[in-house]
Amino acid sequence: MKYPSRGDYETAVRYLDKFVFDSVLRVGEPVKQAQNPNFLLSSNGGNAIVFVIQTNPKKYALKCWVKDLCDLKIRYKAIDDYLKTVKLPYFVDFAYQEQGILVNGQKFPIIRMEWIDGISFRDFISNNIQNPVYIRDFAENFLEMVTSLHQKNISHGDLQHGNIMVQKNNGDICLIDYDSLYVPQLSNEKDNIKGLPGYRHPKRKNLNKLSPKSDYFSELVIYLSLLVISENPHYWTKIEKEERLLFSEEDLERPRLSPIFAELTKLSPEIVYFTLELEKFCQESDIQALQPLEKLVTAYGGSKVIWDFIPNSTPNLSPPPLISIDLNPRAFDVFTKNKPQSSTANVSNSDPWSKLDTNSSSAWDKLDGSQASTKNSWDKLDGSQAPQNHDWDKLGQPDHSKPTGLTIDENIWDKFNHIWNKLLNSVSSIWNKVVNWFN
Repeated sequence: MKYPSRGDYETAVRYLDKFVFDSVLRVGEPVKQAQNPNFLLSSNGGNAIVFVIQTNPKKYALKCWVKDLCDLKIRYKAIDDYLKTVKLPYFVDFAYQEQGILVNGQKFPIIRMEWIDGISFRDFISNNIQNPVYIRDFAENFLEMVTSLHQKNISHGDLQHGNIMVQKNNGDICLIDYDSLYVPQLSNEKDNIKGLPGYRHPKRKNLNKLSPKSDYFSELVIYLSLLVISENPHYWTKIEKEERLLFSEEDLERPRLSPIFAELTKLSPEIVYFTLELEKFCQESDIQALQPLEKLVTAYGGSKVIWDFIPNSTPNLSPPPLISIDLNPRAFDVFTKNKPQSSTANVSNSDPWSKLDTNSSSAWDKLDGSQASTKNSWDKLDGSQAPQNHDWDKLGQPDHSKPTGLTIDENIWDKFNHIWNKLLNSVSSIWNKVVNWFN
């Protein structure tokens, strides 16, 4: 079956009451982009597009697929049933509907998923790079989460920064996107989604069926990267613009030739230990032979860096500073456990909520555009600092509210002449003082 394009879905979502059959969503309103209200707020992935739907009083994510993943109905029913029995706090409420939206006269499946106000853990790293103690603490929370998943025989299947969120209201970790999720009832289902480069095992393509061990490799990549960045924050500047953590796909395919692997073996004993373990993982041809992260952590008996928390301080859970929807933040103390006293690392006590004026708090991250201000070139000549905002949607249209031609508040050449005279007067005054001093 050929699935609709992203544009076709957007057209249908604009009329929820007519083309969407979910009883919760159809009484809501699709959220529009803050910077361009002509377009709906959405996030595009490789297999799907996600829209934001505002109901009263909750928000939801509406997920529509652009590719046929075949057995979605079977998978999501099994996932829903199993997650309701284990009741782990790392998953959000969702509902699968096989005939949930009408596009071009044909019905297609949708997912209605609880909206998570939070940031991806890469944004969490970026926000707290000046307070790396929180990055180390996040690593321990991550370890606690994957240990719980292993105990319940669950794997996510696509564990990477876009699918791991940090909730802004309590700092808890939350997983999204369950297309590749493994639960025991799905042991015979095909492994369709192979993960993101920089997170996946070099032999992941050879894994034919969903596996409870499919996350073991990406877990180690994430945990090690968090340890390295917390102890050596300068590594973040090398990768903050990348869609990965410390390791590229090439690094993981050939670790013995990788510069980053060589560098990490010269750092702290704990980092050296996990780096060598990751190198072994890379060279293992059978993913089913890998060990879970908690077993590697337990096996390490060397020294660790101990961090010093400042009482009542909180990590920065601000969304990225590019979008402008007010999230109405409030202060809270998130990480209140495991706070050993030491003098190894210090944390500043700055207010983390001063930057919470944006809308990338969405669990589907990067859903909107950016805004920028520019300064008039002639205003710079006389020291003016007033920003001149431009509406890019109106480029090419005349602005009758301002003078046209070569006049900007006054004739350009008069302004230039005025500045030039002031400059000459200043030079002359300095020269006279120098002459008087010698005399």
